[in-house]
Amino acid sequence: MIVLLPTQQLDAMRSWDGLPGLLANLPGVGTLFARLINSWFLRKTRLLAWPNIWAGKAIVPELVGHLMPQKLAEMAIDWLEHPEKLAQMQAQLRQVRGDRGAAQKLAQLVGECLK
Repeated sequence: MIVLLPTQQLDAMRSWDGLPGLLANLPGVGTLFARLINSWFLRKTRLLAWPNIWAGKAIVPELVGHLMPQKLAEMAIDWLEHPEKLAQMQAQLRQVRGDRGAAQKLAQLVGECLK
């Protein structure tokens, strides 16, 4: 798993909630607000992927910025050539995810609600 947040077209990212979302979608000046909000958001260092947020640390790589295909391909090839790196990430993700069987539990809840 690699989380990618390309910033080549920051003004296209306008899906904010609340006041930032309203400002970013205003006719005429929305593009300016979108650029300002997005650049402010990206300046702050934070975890963006849910597995990393749950763990409180970076397990899954999060690449933010002007992404180059060559760099991504090199990262993927490195993982394919060193499966122990993937196994380590997988083990850490398993520790974070919690108990197994969420889909079954959800299906049981839906079945009980339908009865």
